[in-house]
Amino acid sequence: MFIRARSYSTVDGRKGQSFSLIQSHRVDGTPRHSTLLNLGQDFSIPKEDWSELTQCVVSRLKGQDIPSCKEDDEAFQKALDHIVQQLQDKDYDVYAKPPDSRDTILTDEVRHTESRTVAGERMALEAMEHVELPQILRDLNLSETHIKLICALIAGRLIHPGSDQSTRYWMIEISSILDLLGMNAYHLSTVYCVLDRLSKHRQEIIDRIFTSTQDLLNFGKTIIFYELTNTFYDGEEDRELLHRRHRKERRRDCPLVTLVLVLNASGVPCWVKVVPGNASMPAALKPAMEELKGGAPTVIMDAGIATEEKLAYLRERGLDYVRVERAKTPPVPIGDPDHEFTTAGKKKIKAWRLPDQQEEQEAGPEPQLEQQQAPKEQRVYVHSEAKQYTEEQIQDTKCAKYEAALTNLHEDISMSGCLKELEKVYIQLGRLQEEHKNVSHLYEVMVTDKPGHRKGQRYAESLTFTRKVVHQLKCSVSSMSGYGGYVIRTARLDWTMEQVTRMYWRLTEIECVFRAMQSDLGLHPLYHRKNDRIDSHMFLTILAYHISHLIRFQLKQAGHHHSWDTIRTELNRMRRITTSLPKSKHRCMVTEIDQDLSPLLEEIFYILGFRYDPDETRTKTEYTEEKKPPKKHPIRKPEVGSQDG
Repeated sequence: MFIRARSYSTVDGRKGQSFSLIQSHRVDGTPRHSTLLNLGQDFSIPKEDWSELTQCVVSRLKGQDIPSCKEDDEAFQKALDHIVQQLQDKDYDVYAKPPDSRDTILTDEVRHTESRTVAGERMALEAMEHVELPQILRDLNLSETHIKLICALIAGRLIHPGSDQSTRYWMIEISSILDLLGMNAYHLSTVYCVLDRLSKHRQEIIDRIFTSTQDLLNFGKTIIFYELTNTFYDGEEDRELLHRRHRKERRRDCPLVTLVLVLNASGVPCWVKVVPGNASMPAALKPAMEELKGGAPTVIMDAGIATEEKLAYLRERGLDYVRVERAKTPPVPIGDPDHEFTTAGKKKIKAWRLPDQQEEQEAGPEPQLEQQQAPKEQRVYVHSEAKQYTEEQIQDTKCAKYEAALTNLHEDISMSGCLKELEKVYIQLGRLQEEHKNVSHLYEVMVTDKPGHRKGQRYAESLTFTRKVVHQLKCSVSSMSGYGGYVIRTARLDWTMEQVTRMYWRLTEIECVFRAMQSDLGLHPLYHRKNDRIDSHMFLTILAYHISHLIRFQLKQAGHHHSWDTIRTELNRMRRITTSLPKSKHRCMVTEIDQDLSPLLEEIFYILGFRYDPDETRTKTEYTEEKKPPKKHPIRKPEVGSQDG
């Protein structure tokens, strides 16, 4: 800001000067002047005092009280007050950028040079701060570089699950996680070194994160769920943890590793362990209960884990349990139910309290052990109309397939040139009965034979089948078949039948945990073959699940029941866009701006209490043609192969 005098001449030859208050600025490196005030022709302040006058004007506008040597000069103070008053009347902002100083951009040459995902990474980092994971790692004496790398790996497992090589490629080429954490590209061996250190403190980290989450969400630890899942190795090698075992998918072509989890009623892991793939399902119950800290919780298990031996162990430790009875489901009790209630989906549920003398003996030596101990248990028979309808439809489908197979076999016998020999027909019939063993016992099959042309040779003439009376009875009276019913046994005698039933139903929600880890968080397939690498991979998945479950748990409380896959898809739509803005032939400006959130993500971030302000990360840099910025993290796409080298 300065004062400028401009000379002029009138028509009658009279000469004079006019005075103006000028503000200077630059546009593309060229100085420009703009007039703030016209001070008139009678401006009487001497030229040597102009500089001090403008300094006093700026100080007064900024609210600063700086003493001046002209405080006794009445004309100086009068001019100062007049100029300040005029600028304030014009709403002049001394801090504002001059309107003419906007940058000129060559719009025809604007380029979007890069686009990276950003919203999911920022959500993951905020969630890790909420559970105090960085502080927990600092207390374990990990360096800040390693802490940032661990946070980046967890975010990668949440946003882009895959192998360690694909995660590294995602960080460098697709995501903005390295920019958010202020990191450089890293070598794959560094990942293995950091994960090995992380896995050594596994249980301590789980305990502290569980405590942080418990304080954050205000839940208890009185109910725990004990479950197992497994993942398979993408190879043929068997080692200490890699063992072949019959999988639920009826495959034996891949070695397995089993993950044992103890979760609280909210689905938060409080104890984890990796065991060999051939370990029996109840084998890890004892170490899980011995290492579990605090209280005497109620353990909820499914039928595959709850053997009588394990239940006896829980009784010895004074722990209560809830489990479904392993014996064949009896028919629906006769008479009105003792209690009726409805599910959240408006499905009708009936419950009967079964007396101890009606308890059916289970196969094997386990019933003898149970009779010797004579435990006090509450047995509840639960019947669901929706479950009954589903099981009946499944049974009808199986019967229809078996009948269609028998009909095809009969048609083959009737056609010329097809299967005729009686012995071979019986072999084929035996194969069908084995294939449909769940329903084949409900049918009577008759094969009519006839003598052959050769002596002693017999041929089949036709095949007929009829439903047995027991099958017709089951179809006519569904209650006698036990369809839709199951028996729950528990040591909690103080719970009502509805409490027992609803608590056991929570086990289905826990099974969603494993589906989330396996499908959404890349638990399988497993690319590692070394024990420490396998352990690290599984533990990293547990940490990623903990973060995703924390997010989904808070959203469910607010009425949002989105899966993590749905949330992740929406998050990956939000990008950080790098734009090149040419200002001249030799000068260019590069900006990095985060996209605004979609309405759904805005609501999600608000519910979670996470911050997302694109202006906080807005950056702008300039460079000349002689000095262009290099690519941030150059890397080639990794080859598919083993992770351990």
